[in-house]
Parts: sequence; C-alpha cells; structure tokens
Amino acid sequence: MDNKKDVMSTFFKLVAIGVAGSLLAACGGEDFTGAYRFKDSSMKGAMVLNIHGDDAEIFGDYGAGGIKPFGKIKVSVKDGKLLLDEVNGSLRLAMKRNVDERSLDCLNCKVMGLRKDDLVWEYDPKGPYDLDQMLKEQARKNEEALNAELEKLQQQALEQGRRNAEAPKLTPYEGDWVHQRTAKNDPLTIMTIWRKSQVKSWTFNFESMDRQGQDIPRFEITDAGLKIGDGSKAHTYSLSADKKILTCMDCAKSEHWAKADPKKDLSDRNYARQMAGNP
Repeated sequence: MDNKKDVMSTFFKLVAIGVAGSLLAACGGEDFTGAYRFKDSSMKGAMVLNIHGDDAEIFGDYGAGGIKPFGKIKVSVKDGKLLLDEVNGSLRLAMKRNVDERSLDCLNCKVMGLRKDDLVWEYDPKGPYDLDQMLKEQARKNEEALNAELEKLQQQALEQGRRNAEAPKLTPYEGDWVHQRTAKNDPLTIMTIWRKSQVKSWTFNFESMDRQGQDIPRFEITDAGLKIGDGSKAHTYSLSADKKILTCMDCAKSEHWAKADPKKDLSDRNYARQMAGNP
C-alpha cells in the first residue's frame, strides 16, 4: 500500500514539474505569429509583416493593385523584444508588444526608410497569410486578365478589319447627317459618314449645345441599305433618290436624317438647330 502511495506521489510531482516547465517556457518565449499592418498618407498601400513561427516576410498590399513581396525574415525573441533579421541582408528590425497586447511598436523603423522609428503596426486578425498561395492566385488572375485583354484586342482588330472592308461601300451615303427631331425634348444628333473616318455620331443638348455623348457604331452595307448599330439596337436605313434623306426602315417610330449642305458648317449652332428642326 505504501509503495502504491509512493508511486502516485512521484507521478504527481512529475506532472507538476512538467506543467511548471511549460508555463516557464511560455513566459520566456512569446509567440508573435500573426499579421501586422502599417500605412500612412504618403504610401500607396499598406506594408504587412506576416509572421508564422520562426519565419516571416514583409509584403506590400496595394488592394486592387495586388501584392508585392519585399523579403524573407528570420524571427527571434530576446528580452521580450521581437527581432526580425533579413535573410538575404543585414537589416534588423526590433519591435515590442503594444499596450493593447495585439499590435506591435516598431523601435527602429527608420532603417526601412520610414519617417520615424516608433511606428505602430496594427494587428491584422486575418493573418497570418499564406503568401506563396496569394502570389500564385495573383499570377493566375494576372494571366486571366492578360488573356482577356489580348482577346479584346484581337476582337477589336477583327472588327476594324471588317469596318475597313465595308468602308468603300459607304460612297453613296457620304456626308454629314442631322437627325430630324420630332419632340421638344429630343437632343440634337449629328452623324458623319465618310469612307475614311467611317461612321461616327455625336449627341448635344438642343438648347445649350453641351455634348451629351458620342459613338462609333457598328455598320455594314446590306441589300436593304445601310445597317447601323449592333444586335437588337441595329437598324437599316434607306437613301432617298436625291440622296438627301436617310430613312429608318425598321424603327418603332418614324426616323429621318437630313444631309447637311457641304458648303456650310454644322459647328454653326443656328444652322445645326435649323437642320434638326424645332417641333
């Protein structure tokens, strides 16, 4: 019976020693694992200190502009201070825990070219980050964006080639055309049709002549006439025998365009308004 008590006593002493040892170890080496951010008004993005165990890195977070790694860091703790040593350099940062017990106070941030030493790096609850995975994801998105841009440029080149092929067929329709207004609130709309500049249009406020918009619409010459616009917004226009009126053949309501006198300038507000009409 006494032997059993001795064994149990020894067991509890060993457990107590182990617990005490672990508590001492925890007190002696604080774990700074996490992410910490610094940004001031002169910076385009935030600097992020990303700590995971004995390793860390600093990277720039530019929001929609992506992230940029600045370097790997080795982490150590001495006398309650966090020491960050650049892996491929001689730079050393020293920090300590802020009074909020979450953020970090930098003790020598000037070595990084920042404005002063004592800067607070705010605790980021989303960290620590998997920087390698973030960079892979960023590279994937950049590649997708590049491919989308190349596809867009290719489509634009194909469309321009198609327009150039159609342009010589515009000869019968060449001129400056003014939309014939049918209501007081209609804007003043001018459309130019030339083989060289192809089809373009501008919309102005009828009273002030302030520009409201402009467009370079899609066009093609069909057996029925000049087709302007794309998809459901496309309409076909026929040319009058005297080549002075363009009439929409498939619009929901009557639409006509009158050809301006080539000897007159549509930048003349009075002439432009006169051509458009004032119902």
